[in-house]
Amino acid sequence: MAFIIYFQILIDYGFNNSATRQISLYEHHNKRLNIIVNKVISAKLYLIGLSTVVYLAVILLIPSFREYFLIYLLYYGVVIGYAFSPSWFFQGMQNMKNYILINLISKILALIAIILIISNESEYWIVPLIFSISYIFIAFITTYQLFSINKFQFKLNNPKKVISELNEGKYFFLSELQATLFTNTNVLILGLFSTLTNVAYFTTADKLSRSLRNIQIPLSNALYPFLTKKINQNPIDGLKLINKITLLGVIITSIISIILGYLAEYLIVLLFGNKMIEAVEIFKILLLIPLFSFIDNMYGKQVLLNLKKDKLFFRIFLFSSIICLILSLILTYLYDIKGTAIAIGIGQGILAFNMFYFAQKVVYGKNKN
Repeated sequence: MAFIIYFQILIDYGFNNSATRQISLYEHHNKRLNIIVNKVISAKLYLIGLSTVVYLAVILLIPSFREYFLIYLLYYGVVIGYAFSPSWFFQGMQNMKNYILINLISKILALIAIILIISNESEYWIVPLIFSISYIFIAFITTYQLFSINKFQFKLNNPKKVISELNEGKYFFLSELQATLFTNTNVLILGLFSTLTNVAYFTTADKLSRSLRNIQIPLSNALYPFLTKKINQNPIDGLKLINKITLLGVIITSIISIILGYLAEYLIVLLFGNKMIEAVEIFKILLLIPLFSFIDNMYGKQVLLNLKKDKLFFRIFLFSSIICLILSLILTYLYDIKGTAIAIGIGQGILAFNMFYFAQKVVYGKNKN
């Protein structure tokens, strides 16, 4: 449900990065933590109000959405649950054990419920209902833990304070939104110049290569609060540690990518069938992206964002995205589906190089004296 993802991005508003950064820096100051929690939840409440109005307007007024009104309405529970899920707090406190356990149990129960309850196609509406209940349950339990364990008290902030909080996180939000638009735009460009069959090949290859990138996300999230403290205490020592972690990560990712490239044909046929065999070559090209993505994350998120260079981070992202889209238009027109894959690979490489270059420049430039 790509449509719903945009509302999740709006309500999250980059708090998974900005709030996590704040929490990790004040983890031993309970009063300060309570203030941060109130600011984030207040901002999310206002954003949910805005999102709900827009969401209802879209699914009521646009015919293609109105046709599936019930499904979209039931799926909105996922947005609500996602909004109130305080993963950013537990991540910042480096205490994700209970949160992960609750998530895992809830999603396993949801999967079992879907298998046991749904018996025919007419009951398809039960799927979004179960997903929504699952997400809301996770949010309720984890938010209760957040307030009860830490003895926090909730106080709704006034709009002025909320606007200030939103302003602080705007570059995180714009970067998240830009990344989503960027992914969808490349597929759209391919659709303009090529066939739906080639779009299917590309999305298949992208889905498989993305699975490797998704493995990196928990590692990145776990490192973020730890490296926040390290790099703020001593930027040069922090960067040296990040350089070592990055080198190790690049070696491991490269080995995995080579193995996956060697097994590409077998994996594509096994997971998607013989009809998707044409996706093999594209998948091999896209295997460069997890490598570049890891480098981009280590120097963009772990260095620039931790040093509050949010604006620079956004500008690098914007520049690289524009270059990639221009390349995508040219190369897709000239080389079809292969051109799209090459353009994305080059774009991600430019992004990784710039994040690395400016991270070194910011840290060593800041500490010249």
